[in-house]
Amino acid sequence: MFRRLLFKNFKLFYRLNQFLKYRFTQHGLMMLIIMITAGIFGIDTRSTLSFQLFSIAFLLLCTAFILSLLHRKQYEIRRILPDTGMVGELLEYRCIINNNSKQTIQNLIIIDELYSEFPDFSYFAKSSDPLDKKRFRFDRIVGYPRLINLLRYKRGGSIPSVNVDYIASHHSIEEKIRFKPLRRGYVYLNKIMLARSEPLGLFQSIKSFSQKDKILILPKLYQLPELDMIGHRMYLSGNRQQVSKKGDTQEFVSLREYRPGDPLRAIHWRSYARLGKPVVKEYQDEYQVRYGLILDTFLSPGNTIPVFEEAVSIAASFVASHKQQDSLLDLMFIGNRAYRYTSGKGHHQTQSILEILACAESNSENNLSDLFALLNSHINECCGLICVLLEFDIERQTFLKQLDQLGMPATAFIITDEQSADINIQFQHISPVFIPTDNVQITLDQLKQAPKVAA
Repeated sequence: MFRRLLFKNFKLFYRLNQFLKYRFTQHGLMMLIIMITAGIFGIDTRSTLSFQLFSIAFLLLCTAFILSLLHRKQYEIRRILPDTGMVGELLEYRCIINNNSKQTIQNLIIIDELYSEFPDFSYFAKSSDPLDKKRFRFDRIVGYPRLINLLRYKRGGSIPSVNVDYIASHHSIEEKIRFKPLRRGYVYLNKIMLARSEPLGLFQSIKSFSQKDKILILPKLYQLPELDMIGHRMYLSGNRQQVSKKGDTQEFVSLREYRPGDPLRAIHWRSYARLGKPVVKEYQDEYQVRYGLILDTFLSPGNTIPVFEEAVSIAASFVASHKQQDSLLDLMFIGNRAYRYTSGKGHHQTQSILEILACAESNSENNLSDLFALLNSHINECCGLICVLLEFDIERQTFLKQLDQLGMPATAFIITDEQSADINIQFQHISPVFIPTDNVQITLDQLKQAPKVAA
């Protein structure tokens, strides 16, 4: 009950903190602190003269507030955003400011904030913050620093303010704004503000512009080892330059002499006219390699969200590294329903699959049986599998045993935040790889030196 009441006060305190942050300059905050302190010690006007300091500070702040109301410059601002960004990579976009007034504008501040709803108490109580280990005991018990970090993560980051020194009359300038996204998915921008301090430099007038925009943030990508998992009977007939229609195609190989029974449509008429005897075109069937990429979305109660985020990043890394290969890749996972997306020539583009992964969510219900059913219905189309699992518990072990019985060569990347994992189980066709969440890239780099996985 006490924590719930404390959480309600957090919201009021956060709004007050945002008001002070945007409305007062550093000198104005210092003057506000002086005024409050002098007011506390100056209650007894007969024993101290602190009330005089309070009066001066109060008068200065009131004057600064009135002067800020006189700021009525006419200007406009708009954003030019990129289509996508990436977690951990510096994202840059542009803001164009137009000064429509007859006067120059100096010392302007661009304030652009990412938007998210304030979390409720149940979400806050279930959340965890890795930075809590480094905080004081009082901060861990109260939880306000954890709330601030949670808000920052839900927004997707924080955008630093940008100072604009000078804008001439009836001119426009362009400023670059940069920030690092903290999470994948969409980040939303609700409004952009322009702040300018009054002549005393204590209080800021703010003009807000409502501009609702959003940017899709793609998962973090890793450098991956090359895997060779081609089975001996899993080639699919097709054309390297196939489109999204079905049917067998062949590729021209050479010319040869006519043999009885060859179809007339195979005759190469130019060579026939040049040589004086029938010559036919010879073809050979084209084949394509098709991989399956399995993403585990079942997040058990004892597991943490960073484990799922790393699993999505590894799956996205395989999708991104596949774009240069002449093969197809089937991404399969379970959300509110079964999903199967194919990337490759004639199918979805790699960017489209990455955008799908950017919005993938974990599930609290065990969906491994549905995932195996989805995989089993398309297993005959694949020549190799890549599995990205969130744990190595009994359910995942049973899943891998069922997969091993199908005789499909596969590599299982098992993401775990534990120090050790049970690797005593032997598989005939599956190679398990355990990756700690705090050492993903180093572990993947070590796999580059290991022998390739082959059928």
